This record gives sequence, structure tokens and C-alpha cells, in this order.
Amino acid sequence: MKNILLYSVLLIFGLVAPFLFPAFKLQISFLWILIILAMTWDVQGGQMGYNTFGNILFFGIGMYLCAGIQIGMFFPLAEWTVSGGEKTFVHTPTQYFQGFFVGLVAAGIVPAIVAGLIGYGILGLRGHYFAICTLALGIAAGEIAGGIELIGAGQGMTSPPWPKNIGDTELRSEFFYYICFVLMIATFVFLRWAYTTRFGLVLNAIRDNEDKAEAMGIYTMRYKIIGW
Repeated sequence: MKNILLYSVLLIFGLVAPFLFPAFKLQISFLWILIILAMTWDVQGGQMGYNTFGNILFFGIGMYLCAGIQIGMFFPLAEWTVSGGEKTFVHTPTQYFQGFFVGLVAAGIVPAIVAGLIGYGILGLRGHYFAICTLALGIAAGEIAGGIELIGAGQGMTSPPWPKNIGDTELRSEFFYYICFVLMIATFVFLRWAYTTRFGLVLNAIRDNEDKAEAMGIYTMRYKIIGW
């Protein structure tokens, strides 16, 4: 009962926060993003017992991929990056939202595939060795991204501006606020459900004693890759 009350209060707060605190919409949006990052880290660090410092790699891949697709579907990405983008090219509302949602879907799929490939190579490590390896992944990713001119190198990529004929920047802030809020809710609900399944039980078994879990016939590598 207490949990239901708490969740209801948080849900109501999330829905009305842009109107109660209009000056802090951006900061609260970042809060939802950080909560998503914390919940996904808990899958490995909390439930599975594998402390990781490399999740920012997949977050970064998703961001660059979403922006790159939103731009590249309609304009030359290299010219956009060099010219500052919004000074030369203008998205129509249809182009803006079509590119954004295609990019958002790709940003969820591609990093998961990359994580699976990397995880297959490093999840044989344990303890400090695994943690140090994931830390190196994050550092290496930053250095690599800083040398790719197509995505703006060290300066980053300019995101497409909000179409002027469908509202002002306040509407843009509210749009992205609710996107972040809905993604946070969806992540929370999915993980709450996942922890009640065999998947959640196996993650806890890996955390408590991975060798015993393997001795019981559990193929731990498969579950570690899924969790990662």
C-alpha cells in the first residue's frame, strides 16, 4: 500500500512538474535521464554484482546515433556538422519527428547489439578486472568520438532546431520532458517485472555465488550478456 501511494505521488509529480516548476523543466528532464541510468546500472552492479563504469558508452552511442539519423535521413551529415547545421538546413515538422522517432528506435537497438558483442568478450572477467576494463571502455570511447569529424569530433554535434511553425521553445521543452519521463516509467515497469522472472533470480544467483550457479547448470554467460 505504501509503495502504491509513493508511486502515485511520483507519477502525479512527474505529470504536473512542467507546470508547477516551468523554470526547472530541463533540470527535471535530466533527473529522469539520470534515474534511467541508475536503474540500468543496478541491473549489473546491484542485481548481478558486476560493478561497471562503462554504461556511458552505450548512452553516448544512442545519443549520437539518434541525432545522426535525425539529420542524415534528410541532409548530408558531414555538411551539417561543418556548417553548424541549423544555419544551413531547416527540418520540416514531418522530417523532424520522423527522423527523431526512427533515431530513438535505433538508439535502443544498436547500443544493445554493441553491448552484446562487447559483453561476450569481457564478461569472462570478474571483480576489479571487469570494473577496470569497463572504465577503459568509457575512456576509449571518448577518445575515439573526439577524433571523428563526421560527428563533430571534440565539439560534438549540433542537434536539429525545433520547427518554428509548430510552437516556441517552451513546447520543445515540454515535448522532450515527457519523452524522458515516459522512458523512465517504461524502464522502471519493465525492470520491476524482469526481476520477478527467472532472469532476475539468475542475476541474483550470479551475484551471490557465480560458481555455484554454474554448477547448478545455469549458463551464466548468457544471462550476464543480457543484463549487460
